[in-house]
Amino acid sequence: MSEQMAPAAAPERDGATYMTEAPQGRVPRVPAVVTLRPIASALPVGFFGLVVAATISGVQLLGILPQAASKAIGLLLLATVLVQVVGGIASIAGREVIAATLMLTFAGTWLVTALVFLVHPTDGLISLGIWYFALCPVIICLISAGTAKLALALVPMTGLPSFLLTAVYLVFGGKGVGQAAGVLTLALAVVALYAGLALLLEDARRRTVLPTLRRGKMRRAFTGDFADQLSDIEHEAGVREYL
Repeated sequence: MSEQMAPAAAPERDGATYMTEAPQGRVPRVPAVVTLRPIASALPVGFFGLVVAATISGVQLLGILPQAASKAIGLLLLATVLVQVVGGIASIAGREVIAATLMLTFAGTWLVTALVFLVHPTDGLISLGIWYFALCPVIICLISAGTAKLALALVPMTGLPSFLLTAVYLVFGGKGVGQAAGVLTLALAVVALYAGLALLLEDARRRTVLPTLRRGKMRRAFTGDFADQLSDIEHEAGVREYL
């Protein structure tokens, strides 16, 4: 009589055994292998693109640029869109959902702004203002989700009043409101410059040079060991069964 071999014990992780359903009952399943590819941080390049876009927009709101420069402004903003899209896509590959959402949201905003300046620099301003109004709740959501890395959260925190005042100016007018929006937009450029530089130095030198104000899980991701980078990876998008 031939002996029947018992199935090999399934691998365990955190006390859980990987099992699957089969006609003969629950049997061990071959564990999946998740491959991670190291990539360069995309946040600095995205933030530096935001610096240029916010500076151009702020200067335009302050009335320094003439109305005839609308097409030139649109073309310059289009160039920054490409940089922020690259930063957003690379952030997706780097498993940084908040940064990816932030970068691609800003990229879409500057794309719409650029198209308005290129196609309808006068008639399309009210529609652009409504776009900015609709953008504000999205920025609030990003602020609430990104507080674990304050250097990242400071960007939408500064962007919220900037876009809100810009929307008020575009829809209702008012020279004082436009100038205040321009100042806040330039402040957004300064904050994005600091965030980009701080994260660039941190990644290049493998240590914190300028404060990034990481907290909790965001801090452990940079200072923890390799096991910290893989904790809960089975629950991440692309690994779990459903998004």
